[in-house]
Amino acid sequence: MKVNKYIIGMFVATATLFVSCNTDNEGDIYNGTTMGVTFATGTQSVSFPSTGYEGFDVEVLRAKSSEATTINLSATLVVGDKEQELPASITVPSSVSFAAGEFKTNIHVTVGDITPGQNYKVKISLPEEMVTIDQTSDKVITVYRDYTFSSLGTGTFKSAAMAEEGEDFTTWEVEVQKADQISWYKAMNLYEKGYNIVFKVNEANEVTVESQPAWKHASYGEVFVSGKGASEDGVITVKLSHDVPNVGGFGEFKEILYLPAK
Repeated sequence: MKVNKYIIGMFVATATLFVSCNTDNEGDIYNGTTMGVTFATGTQSVSFPSTGYEGFDVEVLRAKSSEATTINLSATLVVGDKEQELPASITVPSSVSFAAGEFKTNIHVTVGDITPGQNYKVKISLPEEMVTIDQTSDKVITVYRDYTFSSLGTGTFKSAAMAEEGEDFTTWEVEVQKADQISWYKAMNLYEKGYNIVFKVNEANEVTVESQPAWKHASYGEVFVSGKGASEDGVITVKLSHDVPNVGGFGEFKEILYLPAK
């Protein structure tokens, strides 16, 4: 396929993070007067399918672990630059408990019937008096529920990326689904089984393919596609870049999705 002939700028960037924890010398590592409670990270993203979602865990750490304790929590919904009460569909516990000797534990956040396609930014806060200045007392979790999709039938895909040398395109049939709530089209198992690609069409018939895994390269692992284009009379035409994150790119190729006839 052509994509193998146009590999450019391939390089490998490896980063290794070493984290050490010495429970025998806790005083050497942490000398604060508080318990040193903190979130592992300040942000988190959670995506749910259209059905079958229930909730997720948020990890909480502490530096001093000799005693069992319970810590109060507060939670709000962040909308723009303001905070407001959480919707009834999202429930965050009012406290988190550590057993004696326990350095980390989880908060379980329950998610119910949230609106598909909408990002919910949930902010969970630890008491300020429990956290030192260099630790994370607030965590914002972006929660997203996918749209529901219904099958449109069988369409046709023409790919320049997967064409052999000397060919402009290679063509194959593909199952196409459409979101029930918006003009988003999902090409099932498009380049490889298990990888569905979503084409987002707006009211101006502009098409966006956000970066998403599309197929696996034997040497570099998952290859992501992304790009833009247009939709006209049931034909979606885009230029897609095929890239391996943090490694390099194979180039940009013209790809055409013919939606199933109505």
